Amino acid sequence: MTRFDPTDLRNRIEKLGDLPTLPHVVQRIAAMIGRPNVSTEEIGSIIEKDQVLAAKVLRLANSPFYGFPSRIGSVSHAVIVLGFNVVKGLTLCASALSIMKDAGMDQLWRHSLGVAITANLLAIRLEIKNPEELFVSGLLHDIGKVVLYVKWPDVGNCIKDEFTTGSARSLLDVEQELTGLSHADIGGSLADAWHLPITLREPILYHHNPPLAKEAVLQTAIVHVADILVKGLACGNPGDDLIPPLSKPAWELVGLDEQGLVECIDKASSEFTTIDDYL
Repeated sequence: MTRFDPTDLRNRIEKLGDLPTLPHVVQRIAAMIGRPNVSTEEIGSIIEKDQVLAAKVLRLANSPFYGFPSRIGSVSHAVIVLGFNVVKGLTLCASALSIMKDAGMDQLWRHSLGVAITANLLAIRLEIKNPEELFVSGLLHDIGKVVLYVKWPDVGNCIKDEFTTGSARSLLDVEQELTGLSHADIGGSLADAWHLPITLREPILYHHNPPLAKEAVLQTAIVHVADILVKGLACGNPGDDLIPPLSKPAWELVGLDEQGLVECIDKASSEFTTIDDYL
């Protein structure tokens, strides 16, 4: 069994910064949104220069998952309606989709979109401010897997080889055993590199261990619960068939009673039928 030095991998993360496969326009946006005086027009004009990216952002912004009463016709309008952080996240999500598709990871994208839908539903139910951010958190929660299994094939192949030996361990357990890190740790490092706000970064970093969240406590709990519900509903496949353990504190924070759970599952399952439209 090959084991990797966590220090060496953390150095790799630092050198990685933005995913090299992300378009230059996304890297510019990631840098610009951190500036206090950036305008919606500036952000919109940059995205619109990349026609493919602009189309993907508008498609997500106009998706039934957000349910805006009138169509969003421009990226600048999307920035105004959804906010900087959500549009920034959607540009990253649109790029991540392309990377996943090119790598044959359609099932991971399907799972991620399922978690996004469910997290957004839970956020609306709990009357969370900016529930759109939960949609983005759900889309990005497994972004670390793109690094592990696409950008670092030497590491990813060893993890997959060890995982397919018939062990009852989860993919997460094997990642941590062989590398001292997990896809969640790597996703959290990417969120830092992209200057994402804490409300997006903590749900990515702690979606398997929500009690560790310090500021985005409820948002992290929502993504954790959504991740497990979607796994149980078999929407896509994030890499293994095991359902992760449910955090009791996170479940209590989300506060779903039996009727609420049934309603959430019914609504999410109905919306899952539209996922292939976004693939």
